[in-house]
Amino acid sequence: MTNAARITLAICLVAAAFTIAIVGNAAMPAWIIGISIKAGFVPEFGARITVGLAAALAGILLALGRRGRVPAILVAGLVLFSGVADLSASLSIGEGTARFLRPALQILVGLGILGILLKTKPDPKRLRHPLMAGFGVVAALVLGSAIAANVDVAMEPLPTNDGRGADGRYIVNDLTKTMWEGWDGLPIEETGILDYLPQLRALVLDQPTLVAFYRPNCGSCHDLFDGFFGERLPARVIAVQVPPADGVELTESDLPDDVYCADCVKLSLPKGPVWLVDSPLLVGFVDGKVACISTEDFQRCVEDASSKAEAQFAEEESQIIGSQ
Repeated sequence: MTNAARITLAICLVAAAFTIAIVGNAAMPAWIIGISIKAGFVPEFGARITVGLAAALAGILLALGRRGRVPAILVAGLVLFSGVADLSASLSIGEGTARFLRPALQILVGLGILGILLKTKPDPKRLRHPLMAGFGVVAALVLGSAIAANVDVAMEPLPTNDGRGADGRYIVNDLTKTMWEGWDGLPIEETGILDYLPQLRALVLDQPTLVAFYRPNCGSCHDLFDGFFGERLPARVIAVQVPPADGVELTESDLPDDVYCADCVKLSLPKGPVWLVDSPLLVGFVDGKVACISTEDFQRCVEDASSKAEAQFAEEESQIIGSQ
């Protein structure tokens, strides 16, 4: 049973690697995309690393043979963790049963294989020779690295255009306060912001988040960041730069080239179109839903998101302590 469970786990990892490489965004766990973006990498980088790692782990499990029981337990635990993290994000979004299929499969596979591996042990007389197992592990790592470096993942690109439609006129996108007020209380999936910033989906689900839209030559924008985001906050902060339209240059000013933010994720709306966005505009997200929109009363949004974040962290800490 141990051998069959280990081989099944390896097959599942290979299938996951192929699926991510072919399908792209829809097959990628949201938490991995979020980590990639927060680390300063494009989502495609995280997808390539995931594909290469899955292939390498599958090769290691096969190369070790019956010696791979403990590594297989660790990998099964990782699959289970990924499924739980992805399920948590899906529950926050609350859309459609199809969204729960991938994390549900991960949890079932992880739990099933983990249970078998913990209850059974391989025959000591049938263990693979250490030299053969070691050589196989090295080969699997080399193969996984090569795959990560060369695989083309079908990730959806960010919108790119020169900002003009077929008639030659500028494309105008409305993200003003009035537009956001129409999205108040909605899950981020039901707003239109993901058409321009798909990275936000993974970033606002796991904790209260403040998204600040700004222009570098906007004095009020610098005041917002200097006044509220100069020090680290309990809530996550995402600074979204609003670029000028294609062919339009920013007016010169004595302000710094960019706003200062002690600990935030920096993104930018796609260059080209005309962006109708108040400067600055602060949007708060709680449980993946739009919870606060402000162009003036920023303190209310900041305090609300921060208090919700502190409460969430306190609850998580108490759960960890209670489980010990």
